[in-house]
Amino acid sequence: MRPSITVGAALAATVALAIPAHAATGNLPGGTSIGVTITGPANNTVVVPGPVTVTGQASIGTGVAVVDTALTYVLDVSGSTQAGVTAGCGGDQNGDGQPATILDCEIAAARSLNTKAAAPNTVVGSVGAAVFGSLGAPLDVSPDAGDQKVVAPTADANGNGTSDISEALGGVQFGGAQLFTARSVGGGTNYTEGLTAGLASATAAPQQRKLMIFLSDGAGSGAVDALLQQANDAGIKIFTFAVSNGVACGLASAPNSLRKIAETTGGTCTEVPDVSQLPDVVPGVIASKLTQLTLKVDEGADLPITSIAPALPQDGPANVDYTVDTPALTAGTHKLCVTARGTDGGGAGDVTECVTVKVNAPPVVKAGGPYAGQEGTGVGLAGLVTDPDGPSLTTAWTATPQSGVDAGATCSFGNAAAQTTTVKCTDDGVWELKLTANDGVNPPVTATTTLTLSNLAPQTTLSANNTLVTRGTTVNFTAPFTDIATNDKHTCTFDFDDGSPVVNGAVAQGAGSGTCTGSRTFTALGAHNVLVRVTDDDGASATAVVKVVVYLRGEAWALGATGLITIAKTPHAQCPPNEDKTVASVNVLGLASVNALHADCTLDANTGRTVASARVEGASLLGGAIKLNAIEAKCVSDANGVTGSSKVGTLNGQPIGTGPATVGIPGVATVHLNETTTGPNGRLIQNAVRVRTLLGQEIILSACRLG
Repeated sequence: MRPSITVGAALAATVALAIPAHAATGNLPGGTSIGVTITGPANNTVVVPGPVTVTGQASIGTGVAVVDTALTYVLDVSGSTQAGVTAGCGGDQNGDGQPATILDCEIAAARSLNTKAAAPNTVVGSVGAAVFGSLGAPLDVSPDAGDQKVVAPTADANGNGTSDISEALGGVQFGGAQLFTARSVGGGTNYTEGLTAGLASATAAPQQRKLMIFLSDGAGSGAVDALLQQANDAGIKIFTFAVSNGVACGLASAPNSLRKIAETTGGTCTEVPDVSQLPDVVPGVIASKLTQLTLKVDEGADLPITSIAPALPQDGPANVDYTVDTPALTAGTHKLCVTARGTDGGGAGDVTECVTVKVNAPPVVKAGGPYAGQEGTGVGLAGLVTDPDGPSLTTAWTATPQSGVDAGATCSFGNAAAQTTTVKCTDDGVWELKLTANDGVNPPVTATTTLTLSNLAPQTTLSANNTLVTRGTTVNFTAPFTDIATNDKHTCTFDFDDGSPVVNGAVAQGAGSGTCTGSRTFTALGAHNVLVRVTDDDGASATAVVKVVVYLRGEAWALGATGLITIAKTPHAQCPPNEDKTVASVNVLGLASVNALHADCTLDANTGRTVASARVEGASLLGGAIKLNAIEAKCVSDANGVTGSSKVGTLNGQPIGTGPATVGIPGVATVHLNETTTGPNGRLIQNAVRVRTLLGQEIILSACRLG
């Protein structure tokens, strides 16, 4: 008896050497090929944790067989085999004119077995036959000269298209045989004779493994023990068939039962009460069957594979496809082995195919945080990714607005691929940060955290195209600003510090910078601290101030005349710039004699206060007709308003003071004293003394003007 074989150990050695294994093939004890292939995963494949799907094929009887089997067909030709079989076995097998007999079914069964033996990849190298009744005789199974006990199952020596063994079987008759050499064995049922004839045929075969198929429809006579010992010594395994319901296998302890004959040699006895089934049953002697597929993980228990198409068992030749999921695999190296099990006439056997897979654990990602900082400034990030089993690793940071972030805002990273880096965002609010790691094997792994950014106020400055201006002048203001948050939008306002409402400025801006502009025509005198406020869309603001000083131009003079005689303003002081002038005396014959003339005009550029004043100590006008002394005039403009005042000591000896008055000098002139009037555009005119003669001559002493 040939033992079952396995290729599992050899395959395991192949895997251990890291040589790609494709398929495991072998032969069952009877020589039938059996194979198993793992098509996926490939050997040394890197996979992710969890179940691994294993796929492949298994086969039986499709590969090269070990041709070391010889078959001997032993047919019972006793008289009882003439009994009819209702269903028949394919007609008159031996051409004796008696169709559908038990003998016809025996012949049909032997021919059916021979057809299987002659198929491609068969394990059978030679066949022989014998008949028995009262006597037994091996058949001459070839038309060649001589008495040929064995031939190849496909041999056709006479070239008539029918195998020699099939022809010899067709010549079997009740009580003997006709081809190729006639045999006569009588009509009894003698097992001793049958076994002797079968042994003679079987021992003539050169193959090491020998199978005898022993058919009988009745209880036989004779002693079999010695013959069975010969069979065992010659390595002959006998399969017996109890044909028809007239015979049974009997007990193995019976002296010459069919069961004893079979089981003593390692064979089996099969009862075939329905003789018509005999051609279908007998070929099972050398039939192969794929019976089971199992999976083993890391030398663990066998796990049945059930997803197989077509389903098992399958008679050979056959190919099947299978798929099976392993239990969840953890990180590390695992050996996956698939075993195919089958049987043939020689018994059971198996082959095993293995592959090794490496389970790659996913990276462990920690994003760190939560982080906080200010918009527009770099915030340090400290992520951590660990992946001890590689094989390679890429990391990437991304940022997504979460809450309180204006549309269009973005973030940039110092190095988005580095675990430790910086991030800078163009707007405040809460951002979601993701650190993603990809080892190229597992799905990408992501960890999230938050980045909370506070708002930073913009920065601005303010300038004016003129900061010292006269009343009614339009001043243009420019406030350039910057904002570290390049996504922020801005508005601006101006407070001109002149009692007018706060007004909006005009903003022109780009990413992170812009300009606010505005203008104002000032009517209020004095210093104005003009304030600009630039506010971002989150409410933070920056301010800047520029001082604009609004003033009135001023002038003052001690003496002036128009008319028949013109005297230029003397001394004449104007501001700006500031002036202070003195003239000792002025004499114009017949018109005026004036002494100690003084005029000054000053402008305080910080306050816008303008002061213009003039003074005359004494004057004699129109040939002495008008005498005056202590003549002063003063004009002042500042944030409190515009005022003019004057004072005259005496006129022709009469005290005057500061009050306005008009004095007529009969036949000479009219004298206007302390005269305050308003000229064009609101100009202040202050005359201490204005003399108007009857001839239209005008003389002014100590006068000032503002505006």
